[in-house]
Amino acid sequence: MSKNVSRRDFLKGSAAGVLGVAATGLLGSAFTAHAEEAQAESFEKTVNWDAEFDVVVVGFGAAGAAAAITAADNGAKVLLLEKATQGRAGGNSAVCKQLICYAPDKDLARTYIQSLRGNYLTPSDEMIDTYVEEVAKNWEWCVEMGAADPTERPAFLEFPDIEGAGGLQAFTIKNTMDDGSMYNLMRDNVLKRENITVWYEAPGKKLVQDPATKIIHGVVAEVEGEDRFIRAMDGVILTCGGFEANRQMQEDYYVRNNLHSLGNNRYNTGDGIKMAQAVGADLWHMGNMAGPWFTFMEEETETVFFNLQGPAIDGIYVGPDGTRFCNEYTSTKDNNKHGKAWFHGTYMMVQFPEYAYSVFDDPIFKAGPLISQFTADNQEELEKGWIVKADTLEELAGLIGVDPAGLADQVADYNMFIDMGKDYGFGRDIETMKKIETAPYYALKITPALINTQGGPVRNLKGEILDVEGNPIPHLYESGELGDIWSNNYQASCNIGGGLAFGRISGRNAAEKKTDNDRSSMMEGKTPYAPAGSDSSYETAENEYIGRGQGKGGTPIVVKVTVDGDKITAIEVLDHSETPGIGDLAFEKIPQMIIDAQSTEVDAVAGATLTSNGIIEAVKDALAQAGLSL
Repeated sequence: MSKNVSRRDFLKGSAAGVLGVAATGLLGSAFTAHAEEAQAESFEKTVNWDAEFDVVVVGFGAAGAAAAITAADNGAKVLLLEKATQGRAGGNSAVCKQLICYAPDKDLARTYIQSLRGNYLTPSDEMIDTYVEEVAKNWEWCVEMGAADPTERPAFLEFPDIEGAGGLQAFTIKNTMDDGSMYNLMRDNVLKRENITVWYEAPGKKLVQDPATKIIHGVVAEVEGEDRFIRAMDGVILTCGGFEANRQMQEDYYVRNNLHSLGNNRYNTGDGIKMAQAVGADLWHMGNMAGPWFTFMEEETETVFFNLQGPAIDGIYVGPDGTRFCNEYTSTKDNNKHGKAWFHGTYMMVQFPEYAYSVFDDPIFKAGPLISQFTADNQEELEKGWIVKADTLEELAGLIGVDPAGLADQVADYNMFIDMGKDYGFGRDIETMKKIETAPYYALKITPALINTQGGPVRNLKGEILDVEGNPIPHLYESGELGDIWSNNYQASCNIGGGLAFGRISGRNAAEKKTDNDRSSMMEGKTPYAPAGSDSSYETAENEYIGRGQGKGGTPIVVKVTVDGDKITAIEVLDHSETPGIGDLAFEKIPQMIIDAQSTEVDAVAGATLTSNGIIEAVKDALAQAGLSL
């Protein structure tokens, strides 16, 4: 309970609205008595509001940005609530490949999505039509938002062998990937709109619902350690992602509970799902998750590294029992279609043990980095113990805790299949197989990671969230990975592309002035609450520029660079989420090294290569805005 909300005010202002139909429980008699006492008042007047907006959007990823932008451009005063710090905002949108789907051929796109659906009951043909019509506008809309060089990415058609293939295509907003450029464009468009306010570190907790009309009138958010009641006069849009960081929800809906977020997204804990459930929402697609994706996780900090490179795939994968369990290429690279692989005539979820090891020999080890974020020769990771090394396979098996004779037999069988010209174990393409025969031998522990979840509240064609009887919950909308349309097979780029599409749909509908509520302001005579430091962007003075890079595990690093003419005079690290103790030396040394050299061409700090590179990338980003290249 808020420290600044009295018990009388809590009973007056929140018991009915937040608990909704559940108010007939513990607080039932108190609520009933109060309801009879306040019959003459509108429900909105019974709530002790802290702030008031036309539309409240919960979650600042790409979908939330699109929803906020569209609502604002349709005349709404918008509050965007973000659970994360400013440097970690964006969720999966900030760390994904930045692919956006669109439909150059709408008829073919409809057929393609129907093929992806297969024999599943949802999404309906009407939903597919709505989806296609709106994603077809993505390219043009992104150009309107400022995308200067949109680039088509046809290589990301994941299911080229099914009917309608080619109807959906992917693009990036410029000729780069993995750099946060799409999210940065969306974020910048949010921040430059004066009628959008952003509160960081402000997770939505509950929805304020009139138990009689079921109208959603606002959100309770935790801000600066207090519960704040925020009125949304025309609509609330939930865009706060899925539940890949919630082990209990994984267990409940996915059977497994040991998957870590591929993007190290630790804020997606299913908050929107629970908020919607509390006001009667129905759920769909809860068992459909994008994953697994085999990769490496640094266990002390549970930081996931993305992704396995060729050398790590060139060996064999063995489970905890030391036996090979899959076609390594099918499960990891060419045919892992966001966790689905061809299985005897149909696409099925890739099967996987709790953890596994990639086992390989010296030539494979020396072929290049095992993970894209590892050092070029893998030596730094070997010294840290992330890679295990031994002179014999039997010794290696002992070090990783599997049966020595069994591992040696697995390697012998694999080498024999290569000699025979066919992988009789798992049907791997012989051209991708390399013998494991030259000591020393190595093992890299690999972990199945979860890209994201697709499930959440059921939505209709207007982006409205539906209750268990199929009726819209008034004034409540959604977009993005939260309750996305995907029930079966999922195509790369469609969570982002669809998030932008339904963000616009929900933003337009939420911004419409409603006529079923009290239109008078509830803040007369009150000072609206605003958190300290609630400015929606980092403060800069003249000749100061904000830059962003990616550190270890793809996490954001934000810097402020001050210039004087063509000289760098100061570099300040504003925000990061690097592991304490590992990246500290880089933060201490790299900024001063760049200033001393007046160049970003400086050496990384030993033991903190990824953090060093992220700082350098962020400084380059800031300098580019200043028109400098040093």
